[in-house]
Formats: sequence, C-alpha cells, structure tokens
Amino acid sequence: MRELVLKSFIAKGFLPPKEVVHWRILGREESAQPRPNEVVSFLTFHERGLGYPVHWFLRGLLNEWGLEL
Repeated sequence: MRELVLKSFIAKGFLPPKEVVHWRILGREESAQPRPNEVVSFLTFHERGLGYPVHWFLRGLLNEWGLEL
C-alpha cells in the first residue's frame, strides 16, 4: 500500500486526514500487529462507508438522546 492511494481516499472523503486520525501504512514487518490503541481497518470498508468505530461516549450520548448518526 502506498501513501498516494490513501491520499486519493482522503480526497474522495473515504478516509480522514492523517493529522486527524494518525493512520499509518504497514512497513516491512514480518508479522503485522497493531500497536496499542490502534484499530485495523481495510480500504474496502471505507469505500463502502463503514469507516472507524464510534467512540463509546458518543454512542452513549446518542442513545440517551434517542438520536442516530
């Protein structure tokens, strides 16, 4: 995966900018393991509008107020 591909996803609105969510591209690791506090995501998910999981606090607020995203 190249950063150029991810930048095209940002331009299309499928992926937030790197400065916002601090995404990274896997290097040449033998075994790809997420670091603590990282979420693994696939580009095909973003293409179909699935994105990142919502924070538990936001889910609680939405539930309390009876709202949906």
